[in-house]
Formats: sequence, C-alpha cells, structure tokens
Amino acid sequence: MAEITFVGAAGTVTGSKHLVTVGGKRFFVDCGLFQGTADVRALNDAKIPVDAEEIDAVVITHGHLDHTGYLPKLVKDGFDGPIYCTPATAAIAEIVLEDAAHLQQELSERGHAHERPHAPPPFYDERDVARTLRKIETVEYEREFSVAGICTARYSNAGHILGSAFVHLEIEGKQVVFSGDLGRYDRPLLADPSPIGAADILCCESTYGDREHPAESISALGEALRAGIARGGAIVIPAFAVERTQDILYAIAQLQHQDPAIANLAIHLDSPMAEKVDAVFERFGGEHREIAGDGPNTPFGIHHFTEHRTTDESKALNAMPGNFVVISASGMASGGRILHHLHNHLSDPRATIILCGYQSVGTLGNLLEHGAKTVRIYGDALPVRASIVALKGFSAHADRSGLLRWLHTCTGTPRFYAVHGEPASAAALAAEVRQEFKWSAQVAMRGSTVTV
Repeated sequence: MAEITFVGAAGTVTGSKHLVTVGGKRFFVDCGLFQGTADVRALNDAKIPVDAEEIDAVVITHGHLDHTGYLPKLVKDGFDGPIYCTPATAAIAEIVLEDAAHLQQELSERGHAHERPHAPPPFYDERDVARTLRKIETVEYEREFSVAGICTARYSNAGHILGSAFVHLEIEGKQVVFSGDLGRYDRPLLADPSPIGAADILCCESTYGDREHPAESISALGEALRAGIARGGAIVIPAFAVERTQDILYAIAQLQHQDPAIANLAIHLDSPMAEKVDAVFERFGGEHREIAGDGPNTPFGIHHFTEHRTTDESKALNAMPGNFVVISASGMASGGRILHHLHNHLSDPRATIILCGYQSVGTLGNLLEHGAKTVRIYGDALPVRASIVALKGFSAHADRSGLLRWLHTCTGTPRFYAVHGEPASAAALAAEVRQEFKWSAQVAMRGSTVTV
C-alpha cells in the first residue's frame, strides 16, 4: 500500500514536506522550512513523522527555502540518502542553503550580543549544508529516474523560478503529480509551465487560489518609481534574491528605455545572494529567455547600475543623498541587508518603499503592507513616514486563472489536494476545482494521510 502524508505546506504557504510511503520505504517530496509568524516558525521544531535516518530519499521541486531549507536539518539528524533535483535547482539550493546557515548564525550571535541568553542556536551550520550538497543528484527535465527503488519519477518545467519543476511519480501503477510552486504564463524571462498529462492524484499549490494578479506589473512599477522620484528620497525595494530581483531588474531596464526620468535613476543592487543567482542565470542560459545586457555588469541592458558586494560598499549607501534605487533581500524584509536600508529610510517622509511580492503574516513586509505606523528593527521602534507601495503583479506564483489554465492540461480525473496556501485560498481553489472539473477536491490538512 502507498500513502502520502502532508507534513508541511498544508494549511500554510511554507514548510513544504510531503512524505510518500510505499511498502517499507519512504521519501519526501520537498523538504522546506516554515517561515512567517513565531507560531508557524515553531513548526520547524516539531518532530517529523519518522526518524530522519528512516527516510530513503528526497525529491526537490525547486530551490526556494520553504522547499529546501529543512534539508540540512534532516542530514544533521541522520538522513543519508540521495537528494534529487534539476541542475539549476542544485545551483540555486547551494546559494540559498549557505545563506540560510549564515543568517541563522548571525541571528543567534546578535541575540547573545543583546544579552538574550535564550536566543535559539542555529538550526544547522555550514558544515551541515556542505554535507547536504554532497548528497544531491541532478536530473534533467523529462528524464525518468528511480526513487528508492519503489517508484519512477520525472520532472517537468513549472515555470516558477529557474530550474523549478513539478514532479510526476508512478507508484504501483498510479500517476501522482506534485505541482511544487507553479509559475505564471507569458512571463518575459521563463517559459510557460509544461502540461500535466495523466494524473490519478494531483497535489497542487494554492498560494493565490482565490485571487487574480494585476496585468500590468511593469507599468505599475513605473508609476511607483515616478512617484518616488517626485518625493525626492531613496527608493527601497525589498526583493527575493532568487528570480524576483532578476524580474525587477528586467522591468527597470524596460522602463529606462521608455522614460528619461527613470533612465537617469541610479540603480544599486545590494544583495550578494542575488548577484550569485545572476551568475546562475548566465550558467543556465538555455533555461530562460536570453535578454542580453551591454556587458557583464549591466544585466538586461540596465543603465547606471552598481553592485555592492562588501559590507563597506553596502554601508556607503547610508550616506547617499537624493533619488536612487536600492534593491536588497529579503523580499519579506525578514532578514538580510534590506533591514539596514529600511532602518535608515523608513522614517524619512521623502523615501519610498516598494513591496513587490507575497508578504507572509508576521513578517516586517506584511506589517508595512498593512499600514503599520511603527515597526521595530534591530530593537529600535521606528515611525513609518516613508511612502509604502505594494505591487501585486510581480508574483512568480500562478494566480487563480493561471492555476485553472494549468489544471486544464490534466488528461485524467484525479483526486485533487490543495496544498501550499493559506486556508481561505486553498479552500477557494478546491471549491473551484470541484465546480470546474467535477473532480474530488479537498484541502490537505497538516498531518493527514491519504492512500494512493
């Protein structure tokens, strides 16, 4: 008998972990960290259903932390099997996991420096990450491979980020599909998601299962930039280092060719992690639409562009006057160099903060998006006087219409489980699927088990 247990990203957006059990063998599809509020992050400390050493393999859909971030913890606790992913995902996972270990160490040290003796120790360290990376085995799109000798698997392009995939599993004659994170159609940099094909069970993300994205992301960014120029201060853009930064840079490059005011705006990228991802884009040029720049330091043909690699180069931005754009991670303002820039500019009424992605409940980005008048950064209570602009058109996740468009490529009549969504969006998508396709559709619940 084969079973699927929804360990994470069931009732929440983060913490993707789906345990597949066939006979006496087990493997995870995705192995991510929970992110967001303290009670959600606390789920990272919960015991997984089986001991780590009893897991035979892990199949990863893409490189984001909420899909890969638990891997070093699993290895630390005794996992010794293979980790499968696409080649581009392996390159991105290396960047993401090394950064995660560094940030955990930094947060722990900062807690002790501020005389908080109960600051949690790092979840894992760089040695655990190195051991994890050695276990990765890469597989190209559309090539079948065996998982733990109990099923065959195949990756197809999900169009979410570079290297992202949804995975087909053939288990005891049944076709099981996990969407991972599904991307949007008609994006400038990445190809559309591949068709699903046959499926008896379909576990599908539902991040935006109850809403649509605005159509004009680039024009909305242009309006925000022009408003920021008029205010006269810094324009600060928190952006995910993986994919979102590249999308923003591409959009700004397009706007610079259309608007002289934006063309003269200095653009500063203060994200070493994003710079590493840029290099991955160059390495895997065949997996995205090639959009050439004017040279190695001018991505997408952007003008007046500067990368800030060192801490001193980053700090130099603090003294910069007037209009300029700084793009930095993390996208939810939950850590990283962006906190320094927000600390420096949030209380300046001339400044503009542009949020351009999903903001999980409990993050600083979410507080700003919902109109917080005061926020706390590095222990300081800061009045929010900057203009806060939230753009919804840059999401790398399919919206309701995009999800339904993809589901129409399924040639079977599967049992449908909505995962990777807040309760309302997951329930809305499941209801839509029941109405549109007449499939059996329900919301996956954390800890629940279904039979294949």
